[in-house]
Amino acid sequence: SFDIREEKKDLTYPLIATDFVSMEEGTGIVHVAPAFGEVDFDAGMDKSLDFVQPVDLEGKITGAYSFAGKFVKDADHLILDELKSRNLLYRSEKIVHTYPFCWRCGTPLLYYVKQAWYIRTTAVKDKLISGNNGINWYPDHIKYGRFGNWLENNIDWAISRERYWGTPLNIWYCSSCGNYECVGSVSELKERPNLGGLKEPLDLHRPFMDGIYFACTKCGGEMRRVPEVIDCWFDSGAMFIAQWHYPFEDEDKFK
Repeated sequence: SFDIREEKKDLTYPLIATDFVSMEEGTGIVHVAPAFGEVDFDAGMDKSLDFVQPVDLEGKITGAYSFAGKFVKDADHLILDELKSRNLLYRSEKIVHTYPFCWRCGTPLLYYVKQAWYIRTTAVKDKLISGNNGINWYPDHIKYGRFGNWLENNIDWAISRERYWGTPLNIWYCSSCGNYECVGSVSELKERPNLGGLKEPLDLHRPFMDGIYFACTKCGGEMRRVPEVIDCWFDSGAMFIAQWHYPFEDEDKFK
């Protein structure tokens, strides 16, 4: 309904049937935006819908719209005004519903689809459940209750986070050929060809790891670490061995 600088000729506008819409609440018809929301994303993937992202990482509308550059929530009334001026607005009303806000500053939050790094935990789901069966839990109701239910409903783990500081994701990327390489240890990192930017003593955190580079094994280009850090729950899971600084020292105590 809006004039844009580059019209996307390949976009489609299908009607689909899903199980999260019913006649008991609302009209039975909802707009689906696969790039903004979990159920929308799942429906988009299942039905091969187009993923359109007209909002940047600051929550501002992009493109050549008259309201481009505005924060999405600040643009609500501008969008309604333009639709009304063009006689395209059927009805506008306000409703009360739950919505996420930043607990620090109260800013409305956006569900925003982005690429991320995952660990395919679903591939070892049976092993995880079997391992839990051999653990003595205190209190014991956690075993098949909260934790057991969590394992039964396991989904792949989105392990990457976009933060300024933390345990760096140990993946390097070559901008020349697109090759990715996962470095498994400090010793493996130090064996990489044409290694540069490593300073001793080595601090295994961002931003100190970001300056380390080495030659790509595919094309010889320069490999740099991807910017993401690892989910802090990964660090929490290593607590029982990290408290002994294992495997760097105290190997006998840990065993």
